[in-house]
Amino acid sequence: MTSDFTSKDIQRCHHYARFMQNLTVVQANIVFWLLFIVVLVLMCVAAYQHHRSNTIPDIERGCSARHYRHGVQRLRRRYLGIATLCFLISISCVMLECFALFNIQYCDGEDLMQLYWGFWSVVQVGSLIAIMGVMVQFWIVMQKHDTPPWGVALGTPVLVFAALGWIFKSLWNRLLGRCTGKQFGEEETDDEGGDGDGDGDTVNEMNKWFSRA
Repeated sequence: MTSDFTSKDIQRCHHYARFMQNLTVVQANIVFWLLFIVVLVLMCVAAYQHHRSNTIPDIERGCSARHYRHGVQRLRRRYLGIATLCFLISISCVMLECFALFNIQYCDGEDLMQLYWGFWSVVQVGSLIAIMGVMVQFWIVMQKHDTPPWGVALGTPVLVFAALGWIFKSLWNRLLGRCTGKQFGEEETDDEGGDGDGDGDTVNEMNKWFSRA
């Protein structure tokens, strides 16, 4: 329904709404709220990948520790790929939501656009950054950086961007370590030997886990 207090701005409607300028206000609202829900679902999917990563058992017994760690890395790369796909789709949805909101604002003259934009920026952009936080957390774990003392996955924008600074600091320390010959962080050590019984138990537990994943 066209607003009674705010007039339409046809020029801005053509300029900002672009390919959505011909939608009715009802259609624009349907597009906006459907994409709104899609972004929230994608955030939940990314959060579930983080949960699956956290539930991987830490088995480090026997001489198969190296093999097990490689298997865990493969799993986490797959989870990271799913989270990255959610992030890319969410970006597309958030951008399309902008065009729908421009239609509602300029092509219909909605009076309460500040509520739309405020809700969009807090929930949708916040969800996008939360998914990025999941990706950053995967990067920290997989690259064996020190974990920051605050929550990164599904965190607020401040926490996520602070984690990016934490990663840059860790990379800088590693670069200095290579230049000076000093070790920063823990290095992997794998024993080539070990008793066969421990190796068999570890392989069996590992195979059970990978079969469920």
